[in-house]
Amino acid sequence: MKVYKIIIINALLLWSFSLTAKEYKASLFGAVSDGITLNTGSIQYAIDYISENGGGRLVFYVGRYLTGSIQLKSNVVIELKEGAVLVAAPSIYDYDGPENRNALLWAEKQDSIGVVGKGVIEGQGTLVLESIKTQRKKGYLKENIGSLCPALIYMKGCNSITIEGINLREACGNVQFYNGCTLVSISNITTVSTSVENSQGILLSECDRVNLSDSFFDTSGKELSQAGASKNLSIVNNINKDGKKIR
Repeated sequence: MKVYKIIIINALLLWSFSLTAKEYKASLFGAVSDGITLNTGSIQYAIDYISENGGGRLVFYVGRYLTGSIQLKSNVVIELKEGAVLVAAPSIYDYDGPENRNALLWAEKQDSIGVVGKGVIEGQGTLVLESIKTQRKKGYLKENIGSLCPALIYMKGCNSITIEGINLREACGNVQFYNGCTLVSISNITTVSTSVENSQGILLSECDRVNLSDSFFDTSGKELSQAGASKNLSIVNNINKDGKKIR
C-alpha cells in the first residue's frame, strides 16, 4: 500500500506541473514536419532553451519530424499531439547516448522529464539495422551489432519520468530502457516492435518505484525484462498481443 501511495502522490505532482508548465511549439524553433528535413539540431536547441528557462512542454503538432538522438533535460516534457510522429533517422551516425548506449531519446541524471500525448515515435528499426550492417561491412564500425542498435528511449539515473499515451513503433534495439531511475510512471502506451529480432518492450535495471499500467505490447523480445534488481514495482492491467497479462 505504501508503494502505491508514493506512486499516486508522484503522479499528482507531475500532473500539477503539467498544468502550469509553459508550452512551446516545436515549429517556433525551426522544426520542420516534412519527414525529410533532419531536425536534430532544432529540437535539441528547443529542449536546452526550455530547460534553461524554467521548464515546460515542447509540443509537436501534425506531421513527421525526422530526427537523430535527442537529449532530454530537466523539467522538459515532449508532447506529441495526435498525428505527430517523431521519425528516427535511418543512419546510425545520427545516434549517441550515455556510456555508448545509442538511443533516439535519452537522458542522464535529469529530473521531471517525459514524453506524453497521442502521437507516435517511429524507430525505423530495419533501416537503422541495415545502416549498421553496411557500415560494419565497410569496416567503419567495430562494435557488435547488438551494442549499436539504438533504443527509442534510454534513461540513466533520472528521477520523476512520465511516459504516457504515446505509440512506440519498430525500434532497432530495445524500445525503452531505464537504468538506475526513480519514480518512473508509464501508462496508456502502445508498443509494437517486431521488425527486428529480440526487441524488448521495457528493460529495467536497478530502478525504484516504477509504475506500468494500462498498456499494450507486441514485441519480438520480452515485453518486460529486468537486467538488474529493481524494487517497488507496480505492474497493473497490461497485456500482450495474445491478450495475456504482463507481470
